[in-house]
Amino acid sequence: MVLDQGVMSISTSQFMILGVAAFALTGLLTWPVRALAIRLGAMDKPNLARKTQTEPVPYLGGVAIALGITIITFAAVFVGGNKRGENSGQLKDLALTVLLPALVLGAMGLFDDLRSLSPWPRLITQSLVGSVVAFMIVQGGTIGTPFGTTALNTAITIFWIVGVCNSINFFDNLDGAASGAIAIAAIGVFLIAFDRGQELVSALSIVTAGATIGFLMWNRSPAKIYMGDAGALFLG
Repeated sequence: MVLDQGVMSISTSQFMILGVAAFALTGLLTWPVRALAIRLGAMDKPNLARKTQTEPVPYLGGVAIALGITIITFAAVFVGGNKRGENSGQLKDLALTVLLPALVLGAMGLFDDLRSLSPWPRLITQSLVGSVVAFMIVQGGTIGTPFGTTALNTAITIFWIVGVCNSINFFDNLDGAASGAIAIAAIGVFLIAFDRGQELVSALSIVTAGATIGFLMWNRSPAKIYMGDAGALFLG
């Protein structure tokens, strides 16, 4: 299963529209999500040395990011695919390999934000989701065979997914750090994918960049909200 192949049919201006739409939607959604987090008492307190804030900061911002990315991405694929009569296959690939697993991890992160999970259930869930994604993209040829064997490719992919999820989560409580890093990475992936004519990857990357920059407007120093585990695990 390969997400993208063929000639790019989306113009540069259309990609920019996607990014701006994700930026605007996520920025707008962050305001009510922040209000909800305060109401629920979902606050990140300055109780560790590595935390930079002096006052409690609401989290759950990842809910706005996940909604912004999911809504804009599926709307873009559905509308664009409808015009060419090919949206069903793209939507299936996108849902199974990218957004559905991300939403599962984001939902677990949201539960952890609200109820707190011990490390083992978190690690097991991340590993299971990572295993499913790794198997699908390795068996489908999406990432090729950089290490020669399917088993090694799958194992390294699982390790990568779990590692990235947790690394993003680790520095979420530094003002603008996680959202800024993801925005930069997403722009980099967009430039590479765009150059290679990978339409769907380009679209998802620019949407992710737009959404994280929209959230960054609230998350920059002094941060008014953090993304929490819901956002860190979804983006990871």
